[in-house]
Amino acid sequence: MSSKFKKIKSNLGWIIGSIGVGIVITFIIPIWGWIIAVGAGLIYIGWYIISCNR
Repeated sequence: MSSKFKKIKSNLGWIIGSIGVGIVITFIIPIWGWIIAVGAGLIYIGWYIISCNR
């Protein structure tokens, strides 16, 4: 009985870990991607404004 409980407990850990990794991949990484994209856009706009004012 204890061996079966240990196996279920191990599988439950993998399930919870997978859900956590899925949440990180779904929410945290895209937020960083948007931050990088906005930063690149601001740099481009800045260079465009500087080149137009010369």
